[in-house]
Amino acid sequence: MKITAIDTYPVVLPIKEIYGGAAGLLEDCRSLIVRVETENGSEGWGEATQGRPGNTYETLETMDIMTREYFAPALIGLDLEETGVVVSKLHGIRHGHPITKAAIEIAICDALGKLYRLPLCCLLGGPYRREIELVGGLGMDLGPEAIGVRARQLAEDGFRTFKIKIGQQDHRKDIERVRAVRQALGDEASIRVDGNAAYSFVEARAVLNELSQFDISDAEQPLQRGDLKSLAELRRAVNIPIAAQESVSSANDALAVLEERAADLLKIKLTHIGGFERAREVAAVVGAKGLPVVIGQGSACTPILSAAEMHLHCALKNAQPGGEMTGFLRLGEQDVFGPIPVSSGKAFPPMKAGHGIEVNKQKLQRLAR
Repeated sequence: MKITAIDTYPVVLPIKEIYGGAAGLLEDCRSLIVRVETENGSEGWGEATQGRPGNTYETLETMDIMTREYFAPALIGLDLEETGVVVSKLHGIRHGHPITKAAIEIAICDALGKLYRLPLCCLLGGPYRREIELVGGLGMDLGPEAIGVRARQLAEDGFRTFKIKIGQQDHRKDIERVRAVRQALGDEASIRVDGNAAYSFVEARAVLNELSQFDISDAEQPLQRGDLKSLAELRRAVNIPIAAQESVSSANDALAVLEERAADLLKIKLTHIGGFERAREVAAVVGAKGLPVVIGQGSACTPILSAAEMHLHCALKNAQPGGEMTGFLRLGEQDVFGPIPVSSGKAFPPMKAGHGIEVNKQKLQRLAR
């Protein structure tokens, strides 16, 4: 079943609220929607979201150009059912560009799932689960009063696990915001923090040791991505488990983190890692050590990317409870992409063929830039 076309739809969509972290503020959803068509007329849909400005070298414009000018010409004509060959070709065309590659691989796997009439998680080796408890994200744009109110709203909606963005220059603000969330939620809620690589070693040690009084489940990437020795030293110096995210872009990176004993668990974002194949490689390396992986990203995106990460979560035995694929919840009102059912803080990924998200192509074409 040959690939006959790969189309792109760059879109800028409104979001419900600004979502802030140490890497910057997210004020809209800038995504490249990718469509793969096969010779029998079936199609698959993928998504690459730019995320916060300056957080990556890939932009909406570069993702569009790379897909149309480099990746699509090399993949058109290949046999979709020889998926390993197609994905290997995709990664070999140009170095880097993991966000763009992830979108294309999602579209390829969606088309393959539709061809075989199987949910995507079945193609990836699952499912181990069919529902996912979501993590409520709390941005750095929320001050101590506002963040407590927002945390209570999420708890009323059924959320039991929460992730707080930290990394402000005034470290007392980070501590007071976490204190406000713990006071608002009580002792039973699980709280994670994410520093987005914003701290120095001395700063991270001081902040995390003070935050440990609030029973923090894990602290994600408090230090810069390249310094694993310092991350390992920090892990020994604080009483909070360390999660590595920016430090892991490949299975080799994951192995280096584990060999250095720099983290207690690893985070996988499909777009950061470059697609399903590389995500499964990382999960396998981490699982071999008996450690969990956290799946998902909270930056605004359409249900396509969130559903793809949910299917990955369902397919991995060592996926940590509490999925962070909540970007679709930040999207404003839209009628282009099919919904993901959510009830009492849990998501129920569509178990239709592929990732299960239907796309209104005519409305998408009108939105595309």
